Amino acid sequence: MGVSVAMLKAVIKYAQKKNIRIIEAYPAIPTKDKLPDAFAWIGLYRSFEQAGFRVVDRTSKNRPMVRYYTDTK
Repeated sequence: MGVSVAMLKAVIKYAQKKNIRIIEAYPAIPTKDKLPDAFAWIGLYRSFEQAGFRVVDRTSKNRPMVRYYTDTK
């Protein structure tokens, strides 16, 4: 349905208006068909990727560090 991506894009616009230069998150990459709810509330990597976030660290296999740099838009 795209709700997560739309919300992330709204966060990006808000951050740009407030001159926030970097947004950082640690979304989940599901390794099983069913993801426990406790992990889903932080967001799924695919939504962040679709909103334009890029991986900056893969120390954790299932929870990469992603960032969006607002000053490049």
